[in-house]
Amino acid sequence: MKGRILLPLLAVLLTGVSCLGDTEKVTSPQAAIKSFTIGYYPVRVHDINWHGRDTIIYEREGGVMYPMTIDQLNNKIYNIDSLAYGSDISAVTSSVSYAGTLFYCYADNPGETYMWSSYDSIDFTRRLVFTVVSTDGTYTRKYDVKVNVRTVFPDSLIWSGAENTGFPVLSGMSALERSDSIFCFGKDASGAASVTYRNIVNENWNGANQLSGFSAEGWKQGVTLCGGKFYTVSGGTLYGSADAVNWKAVKTGIKNLFVSLNDDGLLWAVSEDNEIIRTSDMTEWLTVQSVPEGFPGSSAIITSYPLATNANMTRWVLAGVSDEESYASVWTMLTGDTVWTEVDAPARTELRLPYMQNLSMIRYDGDLFCFGKGSEWFRQSCDNGITWYECNSYTEEFSSWNRYMQLPDAIKGADKESACTVDSKGSIWIMTEDGQVWRGAINRLNRR
Repeated sequence: MKGRILLPLLAVLLTGVSCLGDTEKVTSPQAAIKSFTIGYYPVRVHDINWHGRDTIIYEREGGVMYPMTIDQLNNKIYNIDSLAYGSDISAVTSSVSYAGTLFYCYADNPGETYMWSSYDSIDFTRRLVFTVVSTDGTYTRKYDVKVNVRTVFPDSLIWSGAENTGFPVLSGMSALERSDSIFCFGKDASGAASVTYRNIVNENWNGANQLSGFSAEGWKQGVTLCGGKFYTVSGGTLYGSADAVNWKAVKTGIKNLFVSLNDDGLLWAVSEDNEIIRTSDMTEWLTVQSVPEGFPGSSAIITSYPLATNANMTRWVLAGVSDEESYASVWTMLTGDTVWTEVDAPARTELRLPYMQNLSMIRYDGDLFCFGKGSEWFRQSCDNGITWYECNSYTEEFSSWNRYMQLPDAIKGADKESACTVDSKGSIWIMTEDGQVWRGAINRLNRR
């Protein structure tokens, strides 16, 4: 319950004299707020009900989950970790530990001052000033109080379709990022091997630049990075390029190239005699093993990252489609392993990575995501490729996969080939064969 404090009454309170007698009150020159916590409040959440329709629900959260920082030097109180998006803090109680007598007022109405009570419902959407007066009346201290609330939902993936200035029509595309620039390779309208590129800040693509040094006939079209240089395979020969346009032969006898999502200094390939080989310098090649049964073909995508439990060890994950399989297959290898091992298929067949035309894979927000031609959803794996859940917008609240990780509406289920990559600023790029470009990022990861 709020009580308006009139200045004459406040003066009486600070005299230290009791109206009932001459007994003196124990006073102190101390005036400070020692701790500050807001109480419970509702959070407005957008959800989808079991009919698949949009709905709004309200969840209850407590301010104890968001510690308040007290800056005693500058007399400010605030929360570093903002409250959840949709938090309603227009009528919230508070718990305060302090030395002295505590009052508060709204900065936009300083004429009305209230003696603080833990039962008061305070509107924290307005700027607040909390005032502590020492009990002996010799010292007054004012604190600016601000409760921060997120203005955007942190897990939302926001797409923009206005990033396609000058992007040409290409088929059989392969995309990657190098030095803050996006490169997209494919065949142009004349059938020539071409590349277009742009800086991730600059909004203009550099048209279709035809590649020189090899013929598009027999070109596998998958392009990868190793040691900062581009590599691709055409007609059984591995070619390399420093500038993405001019190419030179590096090694013959190459059947397929693994397309890597990250440049970890290793290049993996399959030789024409069906051996899995790798190199770090394009000179010395190590034969790892013979190609095992069911191993992915020319569409194999590979990525590597350190183990969560041991940063000194690396995990490689490879996904792709074999000609004999109706599902995609996933293979893995750890530092110290001598051969690739196929990931055991989960008992629930709907959690297997399905066969997809024009399979794309990215590693984003610490997990693996796949989609392909005609996909309605991303498929997400949180366990290094063992299980793959549809990122359906209607899922259980506490699911381990991100239901907000949605493809752009314009390409959901579309019969279009595409290429996909992730840049250094936290954005996902999707380029489609009809010349459209989509750029999106999860809000909390967007560093653009």
